Amino acid sequence: MIAFAILALSALAPTPWHHPLSLGNGGLWRQRVAVTVENTSAQPMAASPVPVRIGPAPDGLPIVNAEVKSLRVCNDRGEELLFDVSDANGKPVRSCRAATGGTLTIPVDCEAGQTMTCFVYFDNPLAWMPPDWLEAASELRNGSVEDGNGDAPTGWVHDPADPSHIASWTDEASRTGSRSLKLWVREGAEPSWISTRQTGIRLSPGGRYRVTAWVKAEGVVGYAGWYLHIGNAANTMMQAPMLGAGDGTYDWKQVALEFTAPAGADRVSLGTVLRGTGVAWFDDVALERLDEGEAYAVRIGPPERLRLTESGSKDPWPAASRGSGAAVYRTPIRIVNFGDRPASGFVSMEVSAVLRRLQARMRDPRIVVRSGGKELRSYRLGSNLLFEAQVAPRSVTTLYAYPQERGAAASASAAIVKAPVQYAPNPAVPGGMNKSAVTVSLADYAALAASPRNLARNPGFEMGEAMPDAWVGGTEGERPAGTVMGLADEGLFGRRCARMNVPATSKPAWTGWRQDVRVEPGRTYLFAAWLRCRDIEGGVQLHAHLRTERGDLVRQGGMVGAGPAISGTTGWTLLAGAFRTPEDCRIFQMHLTMLATGSVWHDGVLLIEVSSAEALALQSRSPSGGPSVRVWAVNPIVKVFREDLPASAGASSAALVCAGNEYEPLQIAVRSGRDIRNVRVIVDRPRSAAGKSLTDVEVGLVGYVPVDAPTNYYSDTTPSHRRKQPNGAAGSDGWAGWWPDPILPHAEFDLKAGVTQPVWVTVHVPKGSQAGTYRGAVRLVASDRSARKQTIASLPFSVRVLGFDLPDATRFRAIYDCRQSGAVWRLPGKSESESREEFWRFMARRRVCPDTIKPEPSFTYSDGVARADFTEFDRAAAIYFGEMKFPHAYTPWHFYVFGWGHLPGDKFGQKPYEGEYPYEGVDRSKLRPEFKRAYQACLKLYWDHMKAKGWADRVVLYISDEPHDHMPGITAQMKALCDMIHEVDPAIPIYSSTWHHQPEWDGKLDVWGIGHYGIVSVDRMRAIREGGARIWWTTDGQMCTDTPYAAIERLLPHYTFKYGAEAYEFWGIDWLTYDPHRYGWHGFLPHDFGPGQDKVFVRYPNGDGFLAYPPIPSRPDRFVTSVRLEQAREGVEDWEYLNLLRRLVDDGKRAGKDTSAGERALRSAESLVTSPCEIGRYSTRILPDPDRVLSAKLAVGQVIEAMQRSAR
Repeated sequence: MIAFAILALSALAPTPWHHPLSLGNGGLWRQRVAVTVENTSAQPMAASPVPVRIGPAPDGLPIVNAEVKSLRVCNDRGEELLFDVSDANGKPVRSCRAATGGTLTIPVDCEAGQTMTCFVYFDNPLAWMPPDWLEAASELRNGSVEDGNGDAPTGWVHDPADPSHIASWTDEASRTGSRSLKLWVREGAEPSWISTRQTGIRLSPGGRYRVTAWVKAEGVVGYAGWYLHIGNAANTMMQAPMLGAGDGTYDWKQVALEFTAPAGADRVSLGTVLRGTGVAWFDDVALERLDEGEAYAVRIGPPERLRLTESGSKDPWPAASRGSGAAVYRTPIRIVNFGDRPASGFVSMEVSAVLRRLQARMRDPRIVVRSGGKELRSYRLGSNLLFEAQVAPRSVTTLYAYPQERGAAASASAAIVKAPVQYAPNPAVPGGMNKSAVTVSLADYAALAASPRNLARNPGFEMGEAMPDAWVGGTEGERPAGTVMGLADEGLFGRRCARMNVPATSKPAWTGWRQDVRVEPGRTYLFAAWLRCRDIEGGVQLHAHLRTERGDLVRQGGMVGAGPAISGTTGWTLLAGAFRTPEDCRIFQMHLTMLATGSVWHDGVLLIEVSSAEALALQSRSPSGGPSVRVWAVNPIVKVFREDLPASAGASSAALVCAGNEYEPLQIAVRSGRDIRNVRVIVDRPRSAAGKSLTDVEVGLVGYVPVDAPTNYYSDTTPSHRRKQPNGAAGSDGWAGWWPDPILPHAEFDLKAGVTQPVWVTVHVPKGSQAGTYRGAVRLVASDRSARKQTIASLPFSVRVLGFDLPDATRFRAIYDCRQSGAVWRLPGKSESESREEFWRFMARRRVCPDTIKPEPSFTYSDGVARADFTEFDRAAAIYFGEMKFPHAYTPWHFYVFGWGHLPGDKFGQKPYEGEYPYEGVDRSKLRPEFKRAYQACLKLYWDHMKAKGWADRVVLYISDEPHDHMPGITAQMKALCDMIHEVDPAIPIYSSTWHHQPEWDGKLDVWGIGHYGIVSVDRMRAIREGGARIWWTTDGQMCTDTPYAAIERLLPHYTFKYGAEAYEFWGIDWLTYDPHRYGWHGFLPHDFGPGQDKVFVRYPNGDGFLAYPPIPSRPDRFVTSVRLEQAREGVEDWEYLNLLRRLVDDGKRAGKDTSAGERALRSAESLVTSPCEIGRYSTRILPDPDRVLSAKLAVGQVIEAMQRSAR
């Protein structure tokens, strides 16, 4: 939320109270302390970690007993900083309270002789625990490895162990004290970088340092020692020296190294090394600075407390009005004014934040904003809701937004038809979203444009004679020859509008109207206008220049715009964008200009300052009367939220449809008016009239994960010690809050009053089950006051078993990158390979396929000869293809060549081009002959092996991920690499996730990974297939957690069936940056998109890269599935239905039978999806009615049964 007034309360301090801070979860920070650091040295401090002792004032930081989860630190500009909290022993503190003697470490940027003030905020009981902490410790911790509890010394982390490689903390040997670190590697084991490590130790660029450490060895074959990784967040290995102690057997031996930290390096990580086999012990490591370090003084200010008057938070629900029942949902909207003057103006909020999942329940809902029992005038502008509000000084005001059905007639007349969507060439990058025009009621927009708060002068072009007043750019000399500019009596809102025509024979130049408007820095402005065009060659959209007081462009981001661009002949279309003004901005220069030919009209220009309000958690109230415990069935595609109420009386039963050899989910929602503990879910197994039972039934509870901001690809270029937060527009129809996703393996729970809990029941129908209807029930059992078990609610359900089976081997390729990285995926008592194979079985039961086989074969190339060891690979491949029956595997990643805008990597000891990286000026189409020979020899060895084993038909070579073909050299590079591969065997299928179609790669790529959403037209897809290539969908970033339906997961196989694709691939089923049970979002990761590209931190969409969760402590032996993954399985099973019906129709036609029923069922199923469409992060747009999917499945299943009977 952005407050109305960025003014300090005079009673508080000269510096404003910073708001919002990260992960506030609807709470406000009530206290803060200023910490001022003075740099008393002669050199600058650059993100230097400064420890501040926690304790009573005045000498200590007075945050004793503050919850660590609520701590936030920012500088005086309001930029949040990472920090670290440790106890008196230096151990990190996270989930408890700050204690006397502990330390808060903050990063300080400060020139020599200057000061920097930070503010430590605390006292927000609702705040979520931040997942990111300052890693740059001020010094090496616990170098003697004596301190600690558990299996590792304080400050150190062991690498995960396997039966052949173990890192431990031991008392069997030590140089000093009683403990040391130990590495053990089994004789004959493959060498690896097993280690115990300490990361994030602070360095100063250019500083001189010495590391000393001790090593003891017994029977080491290879070498033992210590390693250093010196670098920064974007490049952790700018230098990587080794402190080798050698091999063999020896007593304690010292190793030492002096080094100078390179420019840009701000941290070092170090750890133990045993590269080989044997046993080694490690002790007494020290890091000391050899030159003069930093010197500083710390001053701690007195605690400050925020005091605001609160109003509106207790407003009652409104009574029922004529024509509508009593409201049952509302969203509190909070506005804060920290200033000492009243504030008023327009407030803007995302509609999805107000409506939440109700947007899918109501037809074009109207939102009523109420304050103090009165309705406020509001305006719907596309996905934003605008309203005017007034807030008293030093206060927090709560308003309420109530969704209401608009009604069909009002809905039909309310909006203008949208312009065509501009489809993203790659939605899996920051800014990669489809862009669409804005819909709005004309009456609403006219009122906004006429508002005295509209800063645009003469917005409707009604004033002026030949030219509009207040707009410049229409005079001769400012436009191409032959251009006509002026006023036309064709206005949308009034009599007139502006018109411009640039002849098709003219050379395009920037032409159009401009107007300067005075603005304030650090504010948000909504810029909008209506456009229509005729015969436009090129494109027309809105542009703006942000300028300084002198009229120069601001330092950063001076040219902005709002699209999508319209072209050709298009009717009146509203374009709008919100822009935040930089600190040096004083002039907002509106540009109604174009670099195109043709005619364009403008009308209704709007420029208003808007502030953001904060939508708090949706509130619901159950209707009075009815049972105290409600249970109802919910379509499993639909995600159930804690505030959900039954749509009506609630379904009294549920009906499932299932073939043999199929799994089918039943989702029920449970809600109570009182707390009930220890509720157990019991399923009465479904039985048929003939006495047959379905006994394979599994129960789970849908869990919730927090989401801090709506999904998008967010980017950030600030230094690594700044806390990274989402910025920019949302990229989904979701919102911040708690989202259902993991299905926890529990059948017992506590039911809280007024909180809806979804229960997930999975029924498996075995192959060959007798067709017919099976009836069962889900019962909720709890103890009454006398401790007797009783059923508190139940829901009967039926399973209609169809008279056919799905195949054992899944033919559809739903490909998910499977990494199984880290100890969180290791099952108790199992090795890494055994755990991975269990995870494969977990995937196979859900009919989804890993990307490749691990462990991969090992390759060597020397003296022109390729050699490989396939032993472990073949063992795993036999399980993968044989037991699991997976339909696909990529070639080993040895043969992946490049991604994004990068050059090919070195392969098998050979460089791709002559010279040195980045091979400037080299002809990318000419690979080094030595590179080609090595690559081709190893690939041929692998390919021949796969053919001999009979596995080659399931293999595809993934050559490049998202190649940036707009960058110089990438197109030629790709063609040369494809030729190199096809020289081994033209039958090797080459795949690349290009998203769009690059014609120069026709005949080079055999399998195109394109977007299903319209970036490649249906006609072009057909032409690609007719040219002999295959099509897959590439889908990264689309299976996000925070969209109301699991729609794209269910529908991707439908898109493949309808449009002739063979498969879809999603880049991850188990890729994590945080603990997904605690955090429903990802961290910002440093990215390098290629040589010469700016380095950037990127945060991936919420839930992107994983659809499975690691085991939970209460069930460490089981991987955790999710609502999304279960629907991915349902989609694959749908494809099997559709594929079977298509074969029956084709066979029936060849036999001369009536197949009209089958054809109708296929057409109905195919109508579920269209291309072009929205990307998968907008589930309510691509699947407005989820029940249609279940209806289509039932219809297809019934026709299959009928056609099979008639064929007998």
